[in-house]
Amino acid sequence: MSAVLAEEKAQVSVNFPDWYEKLRSEAEAKYAELAWPTRKDENWRFGSYKNANLAEANIVHGGEANGLPEPALENAIRFVFCNNELVATEGTIPEGVIAGPLTDILRDHGDCIESILPPLQGRLGSPKLAALHRAKSQGGFAINIGIDCQQPIEIVHLASGNEVTTLPYILIVGMPGSKGTVLERFVSANETDVATVVSVSDLVAMDDCELRYLVSQELNEKSHFIRLADSKLGKNTRTKTGSIHTGSAWAREETYSTVDGAESNSEILSVAIPDTGQEYDQRTFQHHGAPHTGSDLLFKNTLFGKGKTVFSGLIFVDEGAHYTDAYQTCRNLFMSDEAEANSMPGLEINADQVKCSHGSTSSRVSDEEIYYLCSRGIDPRSARRMIAQGFSADVVEKFEDEALEAFALTRIDAKFAKVD
Repeated sequence: MSAVLAEEKAQVSVNFPDWYEKLRSEAEAKYAELAWPTRKDENWRFGSYKNANLAEANIVHGGEANGLPEPALENAIRFVFCNNELVATEGTIPEGVIAGPLTDILRDHGDCIESILPPLQGRLGSPKLAALHRAKSQGGFAINIGIDCQQPIEIVHLASGNEVTTLPYILIVGMPGSKGTVLERFVSANETDVATVVSVSDLVAMDDCELRYLVSQELNEKSHFIRLADSKLGKNTRTKTGSIHTGSAWAREETYSTVDGAESNSEILSVAIPDTGQEYDQRTFQHHGAPHTGSDLLFKNTLFGKGKTVFSGLIFVDEGAHYTDAYQTCRNLFMSDEAEANSMPGLEINADQVKCSHGSTSSRVSDEEIYYLCSRGIDPRSARRMIAQGFSADVVEKFEDEALEAFALTRIDAKFAKVD
């Protein structure tokens, strides 16, 4: 089915309900109280804290979208936004799934949203940005999955305009017993505009739920990207959340995962491929608040030229969260001698009978690996590329979803072709 322009549909009020406007007012007051990050902030160690100062930001809602990206997933329910304003839709939403612009969802299902809407984010270094986002964002998107949804949902955010800041938001709710897959893409409308995207996402996975959620950051290499992502799991729930970073000059991603339900597991995955002029800064927190819970974090960075990465992660186990099984791994593969990777994994355990581990490794492609492939007729340059692609593909395969894996590998291959 071809895309349907949102302008062809009846326009709805953009007014928020009173309770949500109160939250926005409280966030604006909080924003005025808080300070921007400084060099002394531990959560910004090794990071480019000055990029997070948006005091002079030109925040926009809506803009020009000349042409739409091709769909990434076959048979997907698709929504395309330009600067957080819906510009096109594709597909039919099945019964048992509610999806649409936040203004519509708040209007029609506000009572339900009010009871589950998470508090402000920013606990990993960006509370002022979180407050700015809630106070100033004029839109967003909400998904409520109440069935075993076989169709994936694809959300595309186009960033359009020069020297502008856009504030997209997504709320994903998995009802008890539901299953679903969501792909969220961030794409520049053109290769010349310098834009800043500040994205906030909340994922609420209720009991006996299974969700897959992949974010692809594909902005042009002049733009900046900030993402604050929270997830909360109920009982006997499985989530696979991940991100692929191939674009933007600078990206900051803060991922906070809370596993509060017994027998639940959170899997957090990431592939980042920075080149000269690109810096990817990722901060994570795996919070275990109940016994018999698990989490597994795997981040892999392949660094070209003078690319830079920062990783800081913590596994935190509450008192009483016995029998927690949690892992955290960050691996860096250097494709040049000038790249820089900073990794700071950590553990804080306050319970008994737990299995937790964390670690980080940094290495270069070994001569033995190159020799092995060259001895089979592969030239050295292609051999290096194959090794690097396999390094990233190991993460992608963990999504256990053919469509998502195919899309992710396409993005990864495109970046390798560009930097190789």
